Amino acid sequence: MRATDVIVVGAGPAGAAAAHTLARAGADVLVLERAHFPRDKSCGDGVTAHAVDLLADMGVTFDDFTGRGVKTLGGVIGGPSGGRFRADPPPSPDGKPMECWVVPRVVLDARVAQSAVDAGARLAEGCRVSGLVRDKDIVIEYTDGGGAQRVAAKIVIGADGAHSAVARALRVGENGKRHRGFAIRGYYDDVEGLKDDLEIYYYDKRILPGYGWIFPAGVRRANVGIGIYTGELDRSPRKLRQILDDFIASGPSVAQRMRNARPVGRPIGWPLPVSTAHRRTVFDGAMLCGDAASLIDPLTGEGIYTALVSGRSAARAALRALASGETSADALRGHEREWVSIAGGYLTSGRILKNLVKSATLMNLIVRRAAESPYYASRAIGYGLGTLDRRRALTSIVLKAIFNPSFFIRRSLAKA
Repeated sequence: MRATDVIVVGAGPAGAAAAHTLARAGADVLVLERAHFPRDKSCGDGVTAHAVDLLADMGVTFDDFTGRGVKTLGGVIGGPSGGRFRADPPPSPDGKPMECWVVPRVVLDARVAQSAVDAGARLAEGCRVSGLVRDKDIVIEYTDGGGAQRVAAKIVIGADGAHSAVARALRVGENGKRHRGFAIRGYYDDVEGLKDDLEIYYYDKRILPGYGWIFPAGVRRANVGIGIYTGELDRSPRKLRQILDDFIASGPSVAQRMRNARPVGRPIGWPLPVSTAHRRTVFDGAMLCGDAASLIDPLTGEGIYTALVSGRSAARAALRALASGETSADALRGHEREWVSIAGGYLTSGRILKNLVKSATLMNLIVRRAAESPYYASRAIGYGLGTLDRRRALTSIVLKAIFNPSFFIRRSLAKA
């Protein structure tokens, strides 16, 4: 039987980050990817600034996408009443603009997988994992073009997405409805008014905290989609595709710009395993990261940043375990400690802000106040894009509620 130090299942951002970190440190690592690159992945395609920094550490730059990506420097947020505001987030400490990207996953994932290969990882494509057997080492069973295969490793990292075969083999169940969402996106040509902004519209109080988005994917091409929690979707008489069609046909600041838009292919949906499930991520000889670990941001549904963070933390825990010769769950616990220390506050504050966003009244207030104040507008965009610590936003809300409650009173009532 073939053997290796670490098997990484899945070669998306989480798996590629893990494999890159392991291989760069000299570990023998095999990556098993179900598809063949280039392969598509349903996503909003937004790469936020903190994810851009992690990709740079993997040697992935914007120039690698050869004109198939778009840089964005600001954002737009719209509220249920139809109001909206636009702003750039505060600059980085060195004064440079905070840069986000929109890169189709068919392009991004192929590039990050290549970065792992360049670092020395072995990539096997077209491998469908069917089981995990615990022996002296862990044995992964899978099928490829040559039939059934088995490979042994000291450690396995599951980075194989929302329907993770590794998570199933470790007896990790699917998230309950409260901790699951769905999204659908399509590409559209001839979209009017596109700029270097990520546009998010909390346009329909019936689906809050869900929202619609328009992300520029070219001169007149956009990634247009809807994200919604399972509870709101179950209560809706509309299917997910119908909600997307309604957003395009009647969404404020959207319908007029989409009137001549032409779909490119068909819209594709996907599940969002949200971090509020608090899924276990460390096991004897195994770890989960990215969507397989249910690390989707509760506020925005974004998962690339947490995939990269958790992929790296899993790799570092694996390296320490390989050095010590101890691969128990206790020995791998550093994975969970690290990703929690880096992204735990981001995800927890996202959960609290998500619950606040359920209120159409509060969303309209936020949009109105931000439209009146460039200071609030810039920070609201920064909190949404993850370029500012969201806990500061929560602290500000609490302090205003205590010391300046009139901030939350409608202007019309204040005048009365």
